[in-house]
Amino acid sequence: MVVVGGGPAGSTAAKLLASWGHSVVIVDTQPPGRRSLAESLPASTRKVFSLLGQIDAVEATGFHPNFGNVARWAGKSRTTSSRVAGYHVSRVVFDRVLRRCAANGGASLMTAAVKRVTPGTPMLVQCQLNAGRPHTAGQTTIRARYVLDCSGRAGVVARGLGRVDVGYRTLAIAADWELEARPEMNESSRTFIESAKDGWAWLLPFSPTRRQCTVMIDPERATRRRGLTSVYHQELAKSIDIHARLESARQISSPWSCDASVYRALRTTDGGVLLVGDAASFIEPLSSAGVKKALVSAWRAAVVVNTCLARSEMTSIALDFYERRERAVFAQCLARSTAFFKEASDAYAGPFWDARAREGFSEPNGGRGESNDKRSTSSDEPSDPTEMDLAKDLAVYQAFERLRQAEITKFTASAGIRFEPVATIEGNEVVLLEGLVLPGHRRSIRFAAGISLPDLLRLAVRCESVADLLGAYCEHAERERLEAPRIEALLGALSFLVARRALVHDDT
Repeated sequence: MVVVGGGPAGSTAAKLLASWGHSVVIVDTQPPGRRSLAESLPASTRKVFSLLGQIDAVEATGFHPNFGNVARWAGKSRTTSSRVAGYHVSRVVFDRVLRRCAANGGASLMTAAVKRVTPGTPMLVQCQLNAGRPHTAGQTTIRARYVLDCSGRAGVVARGLGRVDVGYRTLAIAADWELEARPEMNESSRTFIESAKDGWAWLLPFSPTRRQCTVMIDPERATRRRGLTSVYHQELAKSIDIHARLESARQISSPWSCDASVYRALRTTDGGVLLVGDAASFIEPLSSAGVKKALVSAWRAAVVVNTCLARSEMTSIALDFYERRERAVFAQCLARSTAFFKEASDAYAGPFWDARAREGFSEPNGGRGESNDKRSTSSDEPSDPTEMDLAKDLAVYQAFERLRQAEITKFTASAGIRFEPVATIEGNEVVLLEGLVLPGHRRSIRFAAGISLPDLLRLAVRCESVADLLGAYCEHAERERLEAPRIEALLGALSFLVARRALVHDDT
């Protein structure tokens, strides 16, 4: 099969598929001098690297540690700290590390540009070798049963499947800086984020003294008769804390810009083509979750393709699973960034933040207006909520408080409960396992905070108290040789079932 693009998504998908015995070639242009924004990877990315078999290579590279964020947002200060370090990475170096992992895993790498993908069985992938060098360029065609478009914003194959944009655009302007003195560890290992009236900025450390500072603005402000350097410094001056931290620093690169606008593909699958990572959707850089999202998207795509090749009868189910999960993840990321944008909109009340706080999409309908797309978050299509999702859900919190205050709780299953199969990942395949259809929904859901909802519900109706239930589920996990559940996750999943009226409880 062919993987288009050798960034985090492409290298990860190729590594996994090759390690599972498939023939994989990564086609990547690797243009010289390619520049990209630096990345702040949270500590939670470590778990993903471990799952994907990349943790040793990433650790050996010695990326600068990331112990959290310091934000001055909408006039308020907040700090997020982590006891375990994440990573601050240069994308050029980071991408090289992951490509090496893919090659070590058995994937081949071809330096070329994909010009055309012709549908069929197999598909024909036409590549131009030595792209950009017309005197030495040649062409070759690769036959492939599946093509994974991991070419990022360029969307080599994705361009033909259509794209939906949010109702605003964002331009990122970045430059690298060198500090005169080595700051305290607390300063040198954190990302600084700051909002202003009509934009925002971040300051990310590459090393104890090297920084990349990026400003995010409306593109229209950079199209006036001013050079990029002038625009960059004018926007940087609007940030109070970040500007102060760079006052004695030396700028060591000229500013450069890239499109940082949010979008998603109308479809992420088309026959044997899957859009992966940024080719499927691009989320707000504010989240610092873009790379992690791309890695998980690549893992999911690799599992889906492996399933289709191993068990053809599961093809439509696996592809539908991939489509739904990609849409759901994008919707979750959009909702989280929109919450921050609403804070800024309330503080500044200007067009820059108001547009970002609306959470709307401009549909490609020939300019005949805008429409809000809520399909990925409709009540018809629930997705497995994480612990973080549950922690932010007011109804779940209220259910938790009621359970906490009850001395004895007897649970009864709602009359509207049904058990139906749901697609989920087990090992390196998509399988159908028992799921739970919540009242008012039509599709089943299996997990909340990593806890099996069908198992939890069945145990709940047999137990006399929350404490008994927690013990029963832990015993169940041990019998089934499952990972020991965290009590916080169990309480969150139980509160979720109560909040969604799947369980009714009597308090005494």
